[in-house]
Amino acid sequence: MTELENEFPTTEEGGEDLSPPEAAPDTSAPLAEDSEITEPVVLAEEAPAEAPEPEPEPEAEAPKQESKVRRFFRMTLRWTLGLLIVFGLGFLAAVYSLYQPEVQNNRESLNQKQSELQAAEEQVAELEDQILALEGQIDDLNPLATENEQLLSAQDQFELHIAILNVRVDVSNALLALAGDDPARARVVLDKTGEALERVSSLLPVDQREMVTSMEQRLELVLDEIEDAPYAAQSDLDVLAKSLLELEDALFGPP
Repeated sequence: MTELENEFPTTEEGGEDLSPPEAAPDTSAPLAEDSEITEPVVLAEEAPAEAPEPEPEPEAEAPKQESKVRRFFRMTLRWTLGLLIVFGLGFLAAVYSLYQPEVQNNRESLNQKQSELQAAEEQVAELEDQILALEGQIDDLNPLATENEQLLSAQDQFELHIAILNVRVDVSNALLALAGDDPARARVVLDKTGEALERVSSLLPVDQREMVTSMEQRLELVLDEIEDAPYAAQSDLDVLAKSLLELEDALFGPP
């Protein structure tokens, strides 16, 4: 038997309780005079009601561990973006350093062209003012121009009349020479008559030059006949003189 069994003997056969008797309460201690039992003695304290245990909160799902492939691509993308940014900045710096002088030259050239354009505009404005002044002078001279045209037309008519009269004088002198039996003198007189007829033709309108053409043909015939057939030449000179008179009457009226 163990020491515990020796200290607390157990019930043996026969039903007798061999445990030591319970100690009687000690009544020898005097009660306090002032103490009054106002409440019943609590034989046993009631156990407090147990609070319901809180339900366990759902644990947050642990973040999935990033795969190596995704991490590799993410790092590659970052490096690629960084390299692109660095390359872009370098490219911009190179472009700026290379093209800045050209841009400056173009700017200076543009400023020079603008200055030239401004100078040209000022010259154009000055020329426009001069044009306006000249137009004013032309307006003032328009009556004189009309009068001048009239004078030029009258001068042409005067020259035409003089040319016709010169031809008539030559024809009359040739007739007098042939009448005096001097065909040589008649040829000398008619030597410049052809040029006089050309002058008459140039001063006439185009639709009236046919008459002068027939006169030139008649003069050539006279020059061919003046020595061998003076009478025929004299007759042709009479026809030429008559044609000249008709032309003069048609242009300037009767003498």
